[in-house]
Amino acid sequence: MAPQTQDRWLATLAACALLVAAFLLGLGIFTAGFELWTFEAQRRHDAEGRQMRFPAMMLVDASGQVRRLPAGGLGPVTVVDFIYTRCPSVCQSLGAELYQAQQRIQSEGSAVRLLSVSIDPAHDTPPALAAYARLHRADARIWTIAAPSSVDGGRQARRALRVIAVDDGQDGFVHNGALHVVDREGWVAGIFDTADWPRALALAESLATAHR
Repeated sequence: MAPQTQDRWLATLAACALLVAAFLLGLGIFTAGFELWTFEAQRRHDAEGRQMRFPAMMLVDASGQVRRLPAGGLGPVTVVDFIYTRCPSVCQSLGAELYQAQQRIQSEGSAVRLLSVSIDPAHDTPPALAAYARLHRADARIWTIAAPSSVDGGRQARRALRVIAVDDGQDGFVHNGALHVVDREGWVAGIFDTADWPRALALAESLATAHR
């Protein structure tokens, strides 16, 4: 190999090595030392580090009442999920799990509250929300089921929490099925799988007790 050709080859190799090193360094930082490989894992990791905050938004509940979630907090510690009432699968499971959480809250006299936010405000009118509430026996004193007052407002809220809601092409959505524990100041303190509602509720209750 000619000296000039060899020099070019070595320079190219060195440049590639630097690019690979930079990529691995960036990946290592982004994935917290290669421990976080999925979008959901990253989202949950950020929640535990108080890097996600529930945004201010206007909601219309199942009774048609307009509610405003204030900037800087929901008020009581709240377990929040995202649903749409026509969903035949994940959202029904979420409803069933939150009903169990509601029963626990009622029996213990807990100050924790529940909130289900629709990802489909165009279809989830107050009558549709009320039907979902009846199906899952929601006690309005504990569990609010509501839709954003505007499509854009709902989109901004989901973006802030990195909640995915993608049109599935069959008049429905593919979306995160998770429970978000939101403290009094509006910070998301933890994100849990649907079936892991006892842990979500335990965290929420510990946060509520700490502020008494």
